[in-house]
Amino acid sequence: MSFLPFHLCQVPAHSRYTEVPNTKIRLCSLSLQYHNTMHTIQINDDTYTLPESWDELTPKQLLYLVKLTKSNIPVEQVKIYMMLYCLKAHVCRHKKIFKEYVRIKIGQESETVRFRIRSRRYLLHPEEISLLADQFHFLMREEENRITSQRLYLINPELTVNPYPTLRFRCRKFIGPEDQLFDITFEQFMYMQTYLDAMQLDPQKINHLLACLWHRGKEFNINRLDNDAAILKRLPDDRKMIMYWYILGSLSCMSAAYPRIFSGEGKNNGRIFDAQLRLLDSLAQSDMTKKPEIRRGLLLDALYSMDESIRRKEETEENLRNR
Repeated sequence: MSFLPFHLCQVPAHSRYTEVPNTKIRLCSLSLQYHNTMHTIQINDDTYTLPESWDELTPKQLLYLVKLTKSNIPVEQVKIYMMLYCLKAHVCRHKKIFKEYVRIKIGQESETVRFRIRSRRYLLHPEEISLLADQFHFLMREEENRITSQRLYLINPELTVNPYPTLRFRCRKFIGPEDQLFDITFEQFMYMQTYLDAMQLDPQKINHLLACLWHRGKEFNINRLDNDAAILKRLPDDRKMIMYWYILGSLSCMSAAYPRIFSGEGKNNGRIFDAQLRLLDSLAQSDMTKKPEIRRGLLLDALYSMDESIRRKEETEENLRNR
């Protein structure tokens, strides 16, 4: 399979060309349609779908994305690779035969058998290929280097659907969290934040991070954390990266839902776990008898309580200023 350094330029969403001389392939009419779930692409009379968000990527597609990020290809071309992979497409460019066009071959797999049941060939302009690839713009974000003013493209994980709600590994079963970390306890959140911070100094702490959320048994038990982390250490790195993306995406979604709590303001002495303990003490109102219950309680309940407390405080301060 060969790929081309296509230029990212815009073309009309609907375009039509004539037949290329000396070929048996007609150029196609390309149209893009947007629905609530997947992007629908119509090429001539054939319809295909592409994911429009992180949450619509399958585990196999996520694994392929991880492989792309570990390769030496430019990040800007990740969108093109992902588009071809999701369409199960191959491209070929031959200047003498296809001239300025690109031949794209799309094969679809049957739902009942493992081999492809049909294959279609189209001729597209490189700009149209770029237009299709631009549907994966959600995969990355663009930043500007403050020193060199150079534009950087970074993977922007917004995955909130748990790709591995149940993980079976080495004859053991791990139970993962619900989508968007809806069902994790406040205790899990405390240790998750601690090991997220620890990963900055020791990337191997990702095993303990994952063990905070994927655990054996029906409930999380801090006494089994080290043992679970030792087992998850042997998990393939590609799957670990997908699980890590899910954690970051869910935290980002949580931050958007509770901006008062995740504002990024406040003092930080570098001891994340101490900060979590102070937060626990604040929720319990310094009542030792309430702390175990809060630890075992849902994180969402704690977030709601904190958000409401901050809202009342802001409202009181606003009323005092208006007097």
